Formats: sequence, C-alpha cells, structure tokens
Amino acid sequence: MAAAAAMALLLLLFTISQFMPLASCSPSNYYCDWCPRHSTASLFPPAAAADLNGTDSRCGACGYDAAMAAELNGGGHFAAAEFFRDGAGCGTCYQLRCRDRRVCGDGGVKVVVTDAANRTGFLLTREAFAAMARRGMADQLLAGALDNVHVDFRRIPCEYKKNLAVRVEEDGSRSPSHLAVRFLYQAGQTDIAAVEIAQAATTNHTVQPSWRAMARLRKGGRVVWRTTRAPAGPLQLRLVVTAGVGGKWLRAQEAVLPADWRPGQAYDTGLRVTDVALRTCSRSCRARAGGGNDEELR
Repeated sequence: MAAAAAMALLLLLFTISQFMPLASCSPSNYYCDWCPRHSTASLFPPAAAADLNGTDSRCGACGYDAAMAAELNGGGHFAAAEFFRDGAGCGTCYQLRCRDRRVCGDGGVKVVVTDAANRTGFLLTREAFAAMARRGMADQLLAGALDNVHVDFRRIPCEYKKNLAVRVEEDGSRSPSHLAVRFLYQAGQTDIAAVEIAQAATTNHTVQPSWRAMARLRKGGRVVWRTTRAPAGPLQLRLVVTAGVGGKWLRAQEAVLPADWRPGQAYDTGLRVTDVALRTCSRSCRARAGGGNDEELR
C-alpha cells in the first residue's frame, strides 16, 4: 500500500512538473528576472519634446497621437529608440532602468516607441526620466540627462485597454481597390509578419474566404500594409504574429472594414494580441543578452 501511494505521488509530481517553468525561472518575473541588455538614454530636444506632449499633434514617425500611451494599462511614456527596425518597432514597449542604483529605482519606466533615435539608444521625455528615479532623486538624475545615461532595458509585452485596431491610411487608400492600413494598440510582444484580407461572408458562411495578401511597405518611417486588389464589400482580416521564430495566425471572426471604409478612420478588429516571446531559461542571461532571434511564442 505504501509503495503504491509513493508511486502515485511521484506520478503526480511528474505530471505537475510538465506544466511548470524551469527552476531558474520565476513565474512572477519576466524571462529569467531582467536578463537585460545595456544602452544609453538622453533627453529629447526641447522642440521634439513639446511636439511629443502635444494633445493634437501626431507623435514621431509612427504617427501616434498623445492619447495612445494613456491606453496602456498602468500608463506609459513615448520614446524614440535606435531599435526602430525601419518602422517595425512602432508601438513596441520597453522597460528601462538607469544603472546608477544610488539615484535609480528598481522598477524603472515603461515606454512606447514612436520614433527613431539615431545617436543614442533611447530619447526620453523629462517625465520618463523622472519616473526612473528614486523618490526625491529626480532632479539629480535629470541633471545628468543632457549627457547619455547608462540604462538596462528589455522589451516587454504591451498591455492596452483596447483591442487591436486597423487604421486606413490617407496615403495609398482609394476606394474601392486601393487600400493601405496600419495597426494600432498592438498588445503582447510580437511583430506582425503577414496580413491578408478577404471579402466578408454576408449570408452563406459555409463559403471559404478568398484571401489576398497585402504587401509590407515603409511609408514616412512607419510600416503600412497595402494592396491594389482589395475586394469589394465588407472585409475580413487575418494576420501572422511572430516573436522571431515561428508564428501563428490570428483571424477576426467578423468583418473589420465596412463596405464604405474611409481613409483616416480606425476600425476595431475585435482581436487581442496577448502572445509574448518565451526564451529558453536554460541559457545564461549573458548568452540571451546577445540579441539572437531565439524567441518562441507563448
């Protein structure tokens, strides 16, 4: 009886272990704690910072407005980053903390990339810099922010209060067949690798959609998806998200764009992108900090 009970316990522990992370990973931490990469951060030039904080202006090359950061759970700040990747970095989220532990807090600051930074790792607003500081140390940190401040950073999942939205771009969109779109409120920690559209079913839902691929283009520093063969009528949408290795399809179940879609309008896809990149924790932080595309979706 005792032997049978012991065997049952061992079987239970083995089964549970298959659903637990490796011992070096804590489910309360992201990746294996920080496993950070290193860079520098400095202040936005005054003119650029004023534009970034404007309520009516479009922020940076990505064309985000000032309300987007407010839609992040827990709040966030806009930033420019050298990790712009020809516009593919638009909307990616990072967590930064400065390396001087005398003046810098442990939590750091969350930022959303909205433009490219050519001469430094990150360009931050004064508010973002102050958010990295320990209580009462913001002025001291800002005093050195005109020069490059050394920071640790990692890409983190974006967590928006809104669903993924698709915006019809004025440049390149002309009804009925010329359509150019870009995506807003992309949560998770992935890149969009492919986009396809099809005429939405209206009455006969048994007919399989005829999907047409959209081409990925860079327009004014941002990534847009474009086609000159958009079908008529309401349009369905599906896309591939990837974290560097592999990928998965996400498909909107209902029509996303109405038959009378209009340039300048944003439409709710009904999709929530929650996937994050999961790196193998058996590798050391130093090895992963090298920046290889070893991520898989989780």
